[in-house]
Amino acid sequence: MLKQHHRFRQPRRVAGAPFCAGLSAWLLLAPVASALEVTAGDYEAFPAGSNIAMLYYQYATRGSLYANGNKISGNFGLDSNVALARYIHVVGLSDNLVVDPQVIVPAGRLRTGGDAAALRTASGVGDLILGAPLKFILDGRTRDVISIGPYLYMPTGNYDSGRALSLGEHRWKGLLQLAYIRHFNAHWALDLVGDVTVHGKNTAYTAARATLRQERRYEVQAHLRYNLTPATALSAGVGRISGAGSLVDGAHQGDRLDTRYARLTATSFIGPTVQVQLQYGRDLAVDSGPKEKQRVNFRLAKLF
Repeated sequence: MLKQHHRFRQPRRVAGAPFCAGLSAWLLLAPVASALEVTAGDYEAFPAGSNIAMLYYQYATRGSLYANGNKISGNFGLDSNVALARYIHVVGLSDNLVVDPQVIVPAGRLRTGGDAAALRTASGVGDLILGAPLKFILDGRTRDVISIGPYLYMPTGNYDSGRALSLGEHRWKGLLQLAYIRHFNAHWALDLVGDVTVHGKNTAYTAARATLRQERRYEVQAHLRYNLTPATALSAGVGRISGAGSLVDGAHQGDRLDTRYARLTATSFIGPTVQVQLQYGRDLAVDSGPKEKQRVNFRLAKLF
């Protein structure tokens, strides 16, 4: 929350490396793609002319692999350490409408173990993300907001078709995010967010230089927020990711996502213009792909 202080296709088994060949496109950038997962208060409207600089650190660990709702490995280690730099400038379009042009640069390291060890590690810079969400202030008194946020992922990150894991995706993506914030009173608020992602094709997928296509990915989130003070808030949220089934050279991989997760978040201003946020989460249920045992997100934001 940023608020002004002053008020897979099922993996084939191969000798010596079970579950590691033929992994779906989910593994290409899933640890970094969560960059646009929203936390409570992210879509609050700031005054025109505001600048916000953010640094994120995300750590997640995974130990199980699922396909079609069945656990196929209980020893599938995939840990991610991801850092993101984000800059936002708020532009006023009218008394009740602002647009937030922004740029996001991710970088990180993916580490594997157990049945996933043959995938090896990957590190580098992820794909550049550009966005410009429009925020409509519905009520000047309550500051209720509805927002439409388009984002563009550019294929600028590190990608190696000869490796199973990469930080870049080697394709364009577009994401459209819709958000609504309802303030019930000075203490309670509800954030509702939904988005859809469309994917360009990757024509250099794996060492075979196959063509990867992916169906639309959908995500919905809800966060209930309680403001302890004007500077500090706690929130609890749940979300669901679906779709994003992949096709390699036209063949469906049977890796459509259906993932449900939970998040607990604490956010506080430690100065008039400096905010810190700590979040803990985990997956509740996974249909395809690795299941997060836990994740910790830390964010530092500076307003100027």
